[in-house]
Amino acid sequence: MPSQLALPHLLTPYVVSPPKSSLTVVSSVLGATGNWLVLRFLYAALGNSPVSHPGYGDPEFETRKKRRVVLVSFLRGWEFWRSEAKRLGLDLARLTEKRQFAFVDGLSELFSAPSASSQPAPKPQHYPGAGIAPRATLPIRSQPVPTLLRQPLPASSGSDGASPQTVREPGPTKRLHFAGSGLAALDTIEKEITMVIDELKTSGPGEDEDEPEILLVIDQPDFLLAATGLSKGIGATEMGEWVMGLQQAVSATIAMISADSPLIHNGSTFAHQAATPLDTEHAAFAVGLAHRAEMIMQLRNLETGAARDVSGVLRVSKGGAWGQREGAAENWEEKEVLYFVQRDGSVNVFGRGE
Repeated sequence: MPSQLALPHLLTPYVVSPPKSSLTVVSSVLGATGNWLVLRFLYAALGNSPVSHPGYGDPEFETRKKRRVVLVSFLRGWEFWRSEAKRLGLDLARLTEKRQFAFVDGLSELFSAPSASSQPAPKPQHYPGAGIAPRATLPIRSQPVPTLLRQPLPASSGSDGASPQTVREPGPTKRLHFAGSGLAALDTIEKEITMVIDELKTSGPGEDEDEPEILLVIDQPDFLLAATGLSKGIGATEMGEWVMGLQQAVSATIAMISADSPLIHNGSTFAHQAATPLDTEHAAFAVGLAHRAEMIMQLRNLETGAARDVSGVLRVSKGGAWGQREGAAENWEEKEVLYFVQRDGSVNVFGRGE
């Protein structure tokens, strides 16, 4: 897909080269989800097509090194992101093998016990007289691949009726597991994600010795808040500290959260109806992220209702932390545009009346 279709011109300055140590918040609502926008961040960081437009954190984008990306998703699995990125020309499986991309699965096994295959095998004892325990089964030479990631190849014409072969797609590099409660449980998850980040920072043979820049994308961390909550000692304060801890391990962070009216307005101080604990904590978490963000990208539905040629409204505004970094050169302006997500995965971004 050509770069102008994968990355619309009006959108380019806001997704290219987020400033160092910055937090960008993408808020979405039911009916105006932010998957397509997160994919544009991935394309801007990992795509091969040249992008000459300067980013809002780097006026000399052409001289910028490509970033490596760690995507942590709590609401969507590997297969979803792999297939959607492929429509933009991004092969996440190949980028994973090249150590330019890493996927952390926070959905599949978050509240299940780690499988035996994911546990590290004990190191063998090497000393005189040490015996070897007899094996009852053959050893496992590779990690098993989830069934959803095994796709049969279609039978070619003129085949002799042999059964179709299977293709093994590389699965998530890490699957998160929630255990315990409170900050201790969040610290464990933070360490698991940091391990993936550190592995991506390590230079391989033939690569530059300079430490690469890591872009961290957190998809729906509010799901983790909603699934645990105060009953497990996790609220807006703990989640905010957790995100802040991850920010310190990467160059820039993008967080996508839900901003539906029942979650935000019911949890505010001026709500007219009684708020649930989830409403209150979610609103506090979302507002806290907005205060620490340099840029906020809000997605919402059209006020006039659904339209055939418009999917929703995108408003880009300055966050609470805008302009607080010393030596920052934010060459971008606040803007509100319309967007239309087409069936082939491409997106049109245009101003009102265009």
